[in-house]
Amino acid sequence: MTDTTLCYIEQNGCWLLLHRTKKKNDLNEGKWIGVGGHVEPGETVGQCVRREVLEETGLTLGSVRLRGVVDFISDRWEDEAMYLYTSDDFTGTLTDCSEGVLKWVPKEETFSLPLWEGDRVFLNYLLEDRDFFHLRLHYDENDILVSDRLYPPLILASASPRRRELLEQIGLHPAVVPASVDEAMEGGTPGEIVSSLSSRKAAAAAAGFHGGEVILGADTVVVLDGEILGKPRTHEEAADMIRRLQGKTHEVYTGVTLIRTAGGPGRGTSEARVTFAERTLVRVYPMTEEEIGLYANSGEPMDKAGAYGIQGPFAAFIEGIDGDYTNVVGLPVGKVFQELKKLAPEHFAG
Repeated sequence: MTDTTLCYIEQNGCWLLLHRTKKKNDLNEGKWIGVGGHVEPGETVGQCVRREVLEETGLTLGSVRLRGVVDFISDRWEDEAMYLYTSDDFTGTLTDCSEGVLKWVPKEETFSLPLWEGDRVFLNYLLEDRDFFHLRLHYDENDILVSDRLYPPLILASASPRRRELLEQIGLHPAVVPASVDEAMEGGTPGEIVSSLSSRKAAAAAAGFHGGEVILGADTVVVLDGEILGKPRTHEEAADMIRRLQGKTHEVYTGVTLIRTAGGPGRGTSEARVTFAERTLVRVYPMTEEEIGLYANSGEPMDKAGAYGIQGPFAAFIEGIDGDYTNVVGLPVGKVFQELKKLAPEHFAG
């Protein structure tokens, strides 16, 4: 799924819309939309929306408000997660856009223009001034909207695809809004360290929300003989970690913090919060140097604590576990779901 941004700039009861008429082979040809584009490698969604607005309009955004995440599921195109922003804080002079014609359009007149049917859904949410929403739009092979669905307001403050996949496996579809924090590990037990890190991630993400969203922050570490093994920086480091793990039993700790937000926009006050840490023991079979080298050089270990993923090829070397398997993958989803039911029963309890 590719990440994009879209911003509706507001002024005097109008939205700044782009009539897409100039770009060749434009999926949006003829449509009126907001301003945005694809998130570039190494770029945050916040950086992307500011860059796209400046490039397409000549305007520099001040404060922005993240209004929602819209998942576009298509039977024809690549799936897309679009981060939807609004802003009435900008400076500069409007310039011509190479992709179409920019025009200030009264909000109530927008719906008479050629729009994507799904855009009509989320534009109504903007007009209603809804709090943060997560919307899924499904288009068929003819680009006809066949369904729209709102999901419970669960925000995953992590870019880990494995955590997202685990939540989706149990029927939860989080909006992914990674938090940027200092991940330096403070003193304490491994459980205390991952709990603290998860709390910092959740709190950082919560600062951008209000109105009852549930923020999920998490952090996972691998511990061998009391030493925390982080993510390897090189294939050599990965091989060294695996060499140390093979033939032994180690521990995996995941800290989780859930915050239900409240208060005014941007204040990030918390109505309720829970933090916990889960521990799982993992036994690894003895491995040959050839096996260690092949796995270490595969690229598989490079973004994983302890240099392995239990859900991938390394499963061939797992002798057994004592505890929650999903905790080793990166998120103890059973425990998470039970806590979600307590924290926000109107969204997550049966």
